[in-house]
Amino acid sequence: MAKRIILVDGDIVSFRAAAANETRSIKVTHKLTGQTTEHAHRTAFKEHIKNKFDIEEFDIEDVRTAEDLKYAIHAVNTTIESLKKSCNADEVEVHLSGDSNFRDRLHLPSKYKGLRQNLDKPVQLPECRKHLLDKYEAIRAVDEEADDTLIKRAFELRKQGDIGIVCSIDKDAYGSDIWLYNWTKMTEPLRIKGLGFLELDEKRVIRGQGRKWFYAQWCKGDSVDCFKPSEISGKKFGDVSCYNLLKDCTTDKECVEAVYNQYKVWYPVEKIEYTDWGGNKQSKTLFELMDMYAACAHMKRFEDDVFNTKALLDKLKISY
Repeated sequence: MAKRIILVDGDIVSFRAAAANETRSIKVTHKLTGQTTEHAHRTAFKEHIKNKFDIEEFDIEDVRTAEDLKYAIHAVNTTIESLKKSCNADEVEVHLSGDSNFRDRLHLPSKYKGLRQNLDKPVQLPECRKHLLDKYEAIRAVDEEADDTLIKRAFELRKQGDIGIVCSIDKDAYGSDIWLYNWTKMTEPLRIKGLGFLELDEKRVIRGQGRKWFYAQWCKGDSVDCFKPSEISGKKFGDVSCYNLLKDCTTDKECVEAVYNQYKVWYPVEKIEYTDWGGNKQSKTLFELMDMYAACAHMKRFEDDVFNTKALLDKLKISY
């Protein structure tokens, strides 16, 4: 009988547990008088001094106060047990990102996930991650993201005849052929498969599932992960443009051809010259550029699963 195994994104579970176990505030010191006050956040302080003082008159210090670590650890355990129950799973596997990620070495004009490097991480995040390693024997990714190891493991389990359910709230997972459980949005696991669909939500933000969602990310990029295929061209291309480009496509060939043609609009020259995030001059062909941006969004299905644009065009019989 097939086993049901939940594949848990430990990066998300540990981060959310640690973040929920601390309070953040700011300590404000008036430069002239030395008087200090505390406020919930900068917006509240700005409202407090509105029409009275200039913000430049103050030094502002971020303050983080963590509660007893046992509460964060309890939140980690509770979350995983809840995921197991909701998915009616027999076993649990936890996956964590490691110390390196091949995407960090891509010659992008802006560093992959570069903006996240400046964000303060929860105080107790290291302890929560260590707990996942100690109690759940979490698997650490090697030179890739936990997202990749989760997807690869799901495919591996399927070949064995078992069911691997990826438990993640990361939107990248919606583009893979897997069972997915996003515990913030779903009441039960969802089978993602096929070409899928795209839609615009009430805020005109593009959402989707299946291969169409990958094609959308390949074309539009992801502001959270700091990659945007049109960036080097200087052309604007947002959610609505991407939706309009792909919404009427009914086959993989139509989707890929639309993405390919859009890249050609941005980059009609034989060689694309630009400076990467490390300050190095780059010269790439259109296919090399498309491969680079696909690597940002493509979640590996097996070892050495390297995306190849030209091979895909040949497979779909798309002229270039």
